[in-house]
Formats: sequence, C-alpha cells, structure tokens
Amino acid sequence: MMRQTFGLILAAALGVPAALSAQGTSYVLIGDSDDSREVLLSVHNPTAQGQSFDVLPIAAGTNGVHRSTPPTRIHVPAGRTIVYSDLAEGGPSMVELTAHGELTFQAYLKPLNSLGSRVGLRQQIPIVDSRSLIRGGTWAYVSGLRRDSYDRSDYAILNLSHSTNKCEHRVRSREGYWTRESSILNHPPLSLTYVADVLAVVGVELGDRYTISTNCGDSFYVAALVSDDRNDRLTVLEPSQSGVSSLRPPGYGEPPPTPNPGTPDPPPSSGCTQGWVCVDLKGTFHRATTARPSYETRLDTPPGTYRRVVFRFKVHHGGWNRVSSRNQNLFWLAREKHVDLFGFGVARGPGGPPQVFYRTDWGINHVNKQRVVKHYLMQAGQTYDVVYDFDAAAGRITLTLTDSNGNEVMRSEGQPNISEIPFAQGQRIAVGFGFRGEHDNEPAQPGWRWSDLHIELLPR
Repeated sequence: MMRQTFGLILAAALGVPAALSAQGTSYVLIGDSDDSREVLLSVHNPTAQGQSFDVLPIAAGTNGVHRSTPPTRIHVPAGRTIVYSDLAEGGPSMVELTAHGELTFQAYLKPLNSLGSRVGLRQQIPIVDSRSLIRGGTWAYVSGLRRDSYDRSDYAILNLSHSTNKCEHRVRSREGYWTRESSILNHPPLSLTYVADVLAVVGVELGDRYTISTNCGDSFYVAALVSDDRNDRLTVLEPSQSGVSSLRPPGYGEPPPTPNPGTPDPPPSSGCTQGWVCVDLKGTFHRATTARPSYETRLDTPPGTYRRVVFRFKVHHGGWNRVSSRNQNLFWLAREKHVDLFGFGVARGPGGPPQVFYRTDWGINHVNKQRVVKHYLMQAGQTYDVVYDFDAAAGRITLTLTDSNGNEVMRSEGQPNISEIPFAQGQRIAVGFGFRGEHDNEPAQPGWRWSDLHIELLPR
C-alpha cells in the first residue's frame, strides 16, 4: 500500500512535526495526483521497543465515520526512522494516522523533474493533531491565494468532528472587496472537502493575495495549496496567526495589572451539585482579537427533561468600542438552534443609556423574543462573574453580575415561556461569546475574554 511516491499533499495544522502519544491520532491531506511532486511521510521510533501505527485513507467528500475497510497496521522497529509514501490513491483524500505508542511523524514535499529526480528544495508539510484544531465558532483566515495563467490555488476544509459540520466560507480581495460574501456548506462527518482552483470557482479569472475566511460549528481546520507551474513550485498556506502572544520585547515589562493585582481569581467550580448534571469549559476558552473576534461551540448534553439550567462564567471587559452605545456581546446560550434561546446577553456603554439586557424565549422568532433590560454601566477593565439562572419550573430567570471584590453589582429578573427543558438524543447546548463584527451595531470586541464556563442542569 505504501511506497516511495505519491501526489500533492496538503495539511492543516500548525507547522511543527507532531509527537504523538499512545493512541494519538492525526491527519494528513493528499491533493490531486501530480508526477512532478512526491510527498513523503517520515516516521521515527525513539524508543528501545518496536512500535506501530494505523493508516486509513479517507477519500474527499466521504463520511470518515462509516468505514468500509479497516486501517492498515504498520510496524516500526526500535530506534528506526522509516519513510513512507503512496498513502492513498484515486484523487484528493486525507489519511488518518493513529499511533500505538511513542512515535513522531513528519511530512515533506519533494519536487521532481520529468525523469523522477529531485529538483529544488524540500518543503516541510504540517500535520493535523489535537493541538492545532480550530475551535468551532471561530474564524480562520488563509491569505495569499492567487490565480493567473501559471498559478492555481486549491482550498481544503477538514471537518474533524464526528458529525455533520455546517461551515460558512467567504472570499475577499486584497482591496477588501467581497468576491463571495458568504457560502454555507454542510461537511460530512470526519471528512475532507477539497476545492480545486477555488478562485475560479468563485469567479476570479485573474488575481493575487486573496483571503478565504471559514467558520464552522464544530472543530475544523483549513489550508490552501498554491501551484506555480512556471517554476515547478508548490506553496502550502496555513491559517494566519492571530497576533496573540505572551512574549514581549525587551523593555516593555509586564502587561498592566487587572483590578486588585495580586489577588488571584477564585478557582472555577470543579464539582457538581448532587443530583445535577454538569458541563464545563475550564480555563480561558476565548480571547477576542481582530482576527478571531467570536467563539461558538456545541456542548454534549445528556438527553432528558430538566427543570432548571444555571450558566456560570467569567467575562473580562476589554474596553468599549469607539461608539460605546453600540451592543457588546456578553453571551449567547441556546438549545442547538437560535429559536430555542435560553438567553442572548448584551451590554451598552456611555454615549447612550448604559444598560445590560438579554433576550429570551423558546420557539419564537428573534425579533419577537422578550427583552429584559437593566440600566447598569459595566466598567472597562473589570472582570465579572456572570450567573444566568434559567429556572423553567419556577417560572423565573435571574441574571447577576458580581465584581472582582465579590460584590453583586447588577441583578435583573425575567420569566421563561416554557415550564420544562427537554433535550432529545443528540441535542446539545450551543454557546457563543463575542460578536463577529459583521454589523455596525454589533462590533468586534478585541481585548475581551471569557473563562470558566460551568453549566448545571437539574433533572425533572
């Protein structure tokens, strides 16, 4: 099955070779076949004992969860480095690698001439693993795509969730014009979608430095492959860096302290009240930046009927938009779809009546959902504990904000339009934080951050 030649490879991960632990799984993407290029997979066993890994090709556009053939087991002797190729045949595909023990993987591209000899320099190809996934609800930007008489750009989307993933795709020119403002696609479970000559697909005959933006409901990855036929060169384009980093140049010192420096945040609730069902996103799960302003994901929820759901999390106010009276997103909490809304929370600052409000209601269009308003001015730079208590059985919704000193600074109450909270098999809680910045009244919020989401559900 595996030899020393195979066609174009595309990968979707951050660009370091992945050292996989026992049962670790990663993915490599193979593009259209081309005799002028050879892509090799180098596997190293750093231990004194033999190790093994499984290989399974998944053809583009197919459901990788439904498998008609089993994976192939490959043995790597102690201390050896072995190079493999021909991982898949018959057009674009992605290859699943599952390590049984301590192995490292590295993929690289070797350009070939008409005689099959190497020409030019090898290019390392990144490999997808769990550390390089893009969380659902965030935007990934791939820049530098071009198209002319010699160059062609292909685009690949990896759905690495085990269910159908709905993704939105946009294409923009370097001047900021929309070539394709929005395309919504449903990607099969655990699948590769490979779009050859993607700029031609969206109507670009000639152009350079285009950017494709992608946002999916669940875990994904994207990358582009630019072929330069004139120079026999292939370039792999990975998602742009966000610009968020804890590194600082000399002389800049430490970042400015938050209120009450030296007083650590209280730890998140690690337990679950007896008789309740709990779901967590621990730690800081979203830092809003210009590149990645919003975050959205679905959380697995045990099926059943519940009386009450309590959402707890922290939000750091990173500063008002230049038009502070516009909406700043606090949270979006729903049962899978927008129509069944626990709550959509918003803050407004000075420049208009300062307020914190939320919309809620199940089974009603958004414009008709009730709006519960409290006049309160949140403070930039402050970190708040937020509790949104949706008590369907008692007919009461309570939203509270507590400052970093432990003082409850805001409370508002509303009334749900349901008396119980059903979750069918497969239905999940959808959560979102931060606006995408697509509308004037919903600007992006760089500097804001959300952490320690703890959800408790009380069964009926």
